[in-house]
Amino acid sequence: MEAKVNAPNVLIVDDEIGPRESLKMILKPNYNVYAVENGYAAIQMIQQTPMDVVTLDLKMPGLSGIDTLKEIRLIDPDLMIIIITGYGTLKTAIEAIRYGVFDYIPKPFNVPEILSIIDKSIQRRKLNLKVKEVLGNCFHQYLLQEPNSDSAIPLPQEAKGFSDFKWDDANHSDNQNCLEFAKVLAYTLEEKDPYTSGHSERVCYYSDCLSKHLSFSPKERNELQIASYLHDIGKIGISNRFINKKGILTPTDWAIIKQHTKKSIELLVPLNLSPNILAYIQYHHERYDGTGYPDGLIGEQIPLGARIIAISDSYDSMTSDRPYRKPLTNGDAKNELVKNAGKQFDPRLVSLFLDVLKEMEEVFLVKDHLRVPAVSY
Repeated sequence: MEAKVNAPNVLIVDDEIGPRESLKMILKPNYNVYAVENGYAAIQMIQQTPMDVVTLDLKMPGLSGIDTLKEIRLIDPDLMIIIITGYGTLKTAIEAIRYGVFDYIPKPFNVPEILSIIDKSIQRRKLNLKVKEVLGNCFHQYLLQEPNSDSAIPLPQEAKGFSDFKWDDANHSDNQNCLEFAKVLAYTLEEKDPYTSGHSERVCYYSDCLSKHLSFSPKERNELQIASYLHDIGKIGISNRFINKKGILTPTDWAIIKQHTKKSIELLVPLNLSPNILAYIQYHHERYDGTGYPDGLIGEQIPLGARIIAISDSYDSMTSDRPYRKPLTNGDAKNELVKNAGKQFDPRLVSLFLDVLKEMEEVFLVKDHLRVPAVSY
């Protein structure tokens, strides 16, 4: 077949000729479409031709869809994979999610929906690669650079200003560049979504206000600020179809969404950030009563910074507009915090946070100056 110049490459993997050919016809006008009937052929094709997106059936003869998915991940960790199956179960969905699928669609699929999801997956792949480029080619090199090195490492424009940064495990004396880098990543993630624009910045603001009242040291405040900006970075691997879904979330939806804390750590571990920063990000969805995720930590087992971010994140989410609901009023959001004190949130921190909000309202006078959000994912 003659490839379209600059068009994304999409591989359809399905042992049934009907769905395979119909999907091929749907996608052919906009993409370079390849189609194979089993997992072995899919792996061979991906090794020969770089792909952007793979649509993958789960129930196939020979190599199963899950085993095919595992092999594909070894070849290209950044490849966007969309499960399209008529034989899916919650168990298979969760197993697929563990290997980073972008979306999970039951057969028969809706044509406008599949076109929309393919397009979004292409855009998400570009964003993933952009963020990883900044992470891998810029920031990581500065972390590895010798303190007195004169070597010049070229940076993209958005990463200018990090050239003097070197993480110091002893005293973390110069972390301002790390904080600025975290801001760049947060802005990059949020720039495409009007519903999350500015969310990380506000979470950082609320968290920092709390940290001042807890007598954090400058180093501790800096770590909390960095973690606040990066707390949702793992959502670059989660489809907005789940993040912004209207209505009740299914168990499969929740299983997908809960992966974002794990994805965050996988993305950030190579940067050698402080253990505190990683812990705050990893555990900011733990609940005070032990029913949160990913590890079901309880009470003060949850790192203090993670407990702070949990309150700031939830408050900003509650008071911000979302596609699935209108924002709560400032008063209603406060009531939700109080109602969930001792359950979802540290009750001492909730009380302190309400005091902080009162101080902020007195300073701003008009509470509408504060863009604040309910319970976040």
